[in-house]
Amino acid sequence: MNRSALHLDVPAHLAHGQIVGAAVGVFARLGFAATRVEDLLLATGIARRTFYKYFRSKEEVLAAVYELATGELLKAVQAAGTPGEGPLEAMRRTLDVYLDYHVDNAPLLKVLIEQSIRSDSPLAASRRRFRNALVAIMRDGVKSATGREHDPMLYAALLSALEGLSLDLLANGAPVAEVRRAKLVMHELLAKVLI
Repeated sequence: MNRSALHLDVPAHLAHGQIVGAAVGVFARLGFAATRVEDLLLATGIARRTFYKYFRSKEEVLAAVYELATGELLKAVQAAGTPGEGPLEAMRRTLDVYLDYHVDNAPLLKVLIEQSIRSDSPLAASRRRFRNALVAIMRDGVKSATGREHDPMLYAALLSALEGLSLDLLANGAPVAEVRRAKLVMHELLAKVLI
């Protein structure tokens, strides 16, 4: 067996993770435009040379943060399903998980969503993958529960509405009462569209 295929560079993995972990707080606190590589260096306590060993720019760091955040959100959405649950309930639960994520992560999500929806964003491809994964989860959930197949664009339109609603919530810091209200509105929209 090839030993190099089994080799894990633990220090490199830890340094990469340290930069990404620190960047979460920096981007949440300063926003993307105001964040400088120097801010990331200060937050991690690493040398500039070490930073550039793993990332070419703050945009690459933001992309790594986006992948981490959306990956965690997808795991939470997938874990939220309950066996035997109907499609509407499963979709409601998925939306609730997504919107609940705003309460604890509002400053970071504001940066990630604002940056990812720009068509010229380095996050645009990651956003498409994330949306496609959510569309597949919704489509498969509805199909397995009802046997019905909707045009996937229906789910994409629901996600677009959710992103717009997210931006409105995040502009005000995603207060719990507003998130609760957003859930009710999205539940009503789902009920009208899917049933």
